[in-house]
Amino acid sequence: MMYRVWPPCIRTAERLGFHNFRQKYFLGHLNANYNKDNFIAFLAAQGFERAKIAWRDPGEVLSMRKIHRDIFQYHIRLFIDGEIRAHYEYSPESHPLDHFFEVRFDPETEFFKRLLGDYLIVSEK
Repeated sequence: MMYRVWPPCIRTAERLGFHNFRQKYFLGHLNANYNKDNFIAFLAAQGFERAKIAWRDPGEVLSMRKIHRDIFQYHIRLFIDGEIRAHYEYSPESHPLDHFFEVRFDPETEFFKRLLGDYLIVSEK
């Protein structure tokens, strides 16, 4: 039921202007030696899946997540300009309201840097 109800609610809220920004935790940019399809294949091989219940940030071309301990998720976004942002949070399935209100919303920067390796070009924003 959650996957039927929440996505249309989120899309409506976006159209009404409730979410029109890129979320926090900039990591860097996608290495020019890779493209979106390479990145998707890499993340899928690491256990990531498409994030169906998530805001769409402006310019976002990819949103994937990996469930952790059945409660949390690692969430990675790729943008049209190659920017990569990521965070760690409650999964919407385990804690819907805490997820929505970003009760737990952490950068986990070192985890993501290790995970992405050569796919990530670390740069200052």
